[in-house]
Amino acid sequence: MRKLILAILSLTYLLPLYAQNSAEKLLQKTVSKLQKDGGIEIIMDAEVRLETGTDRIDLTLKMSDGCFYAQEDESLMWFDGKTLWRGNDFGSGIEEIYITEPTPGEKARYDVINLLDRHQGFAISGNGTDTFILTASAPGRSVEGIRKVTAKVDPATYTPKSLQIEFDQELGNISATIQITGYKSGQKYDKTTFTCPVKDFKDADIIDLR
Repeated sequence: MRKLILAILSLTYLLPLYAQNSAEKLLQKTVSKLQKDGGIEIIMDAEVRLETGTDRIDLTLKMSDGCFYAQEDESLMWFDGKTLWRGNDFGSGIEEIYITEPTPGEKARYDVINLLDRHQGFAISGNGTDTFILTASAPGRSVEGIRKVTAKVDPATYTPKSLQIEFDQELGNISATIQITGYKSGQKYDKTTFTCPVKDFKDADIIDLR
């Protein structure tokens, strides 16, 4: 599930030029909306299709100024712009916490808004009204192995409504359909939101890889 979180924190065949241009405009309007909204909280319901079956997860994502906090069924993640903490829950609460300091390249993967803005290595298409599609030219080398992202937005506000993510076949034919069930903008977060309270997890194994 970690790849799904990073893909969201990151992001078809080319259509005629006029469609590509309108899709590009829709993408940029969506990016502008996200940038203006400042601190964001997004609540998502995801259906993840694996070769072994289908899983459902609930994901809460808080983002601000390149930092994020993500909570889903099996893990918690905090990133304060420098340090990344990942807490794993194996059924009885957080039992492991991995601590790393991502490289500049890895940090860039977590800046979802910037990834959408640049969409480097992805061709863009879509109807230009409420849907844009990003397709990787080299899926195996794209962000988290993403092959394709289809995003639907509210055409009146440019707020994201849903995402479909397809990963490279070498990763196991994984795909996810994500419905955005809650979206709050203008949230005020202090630095503790994006910092793991390690002392609160007294029974967890701390694996510090810095």
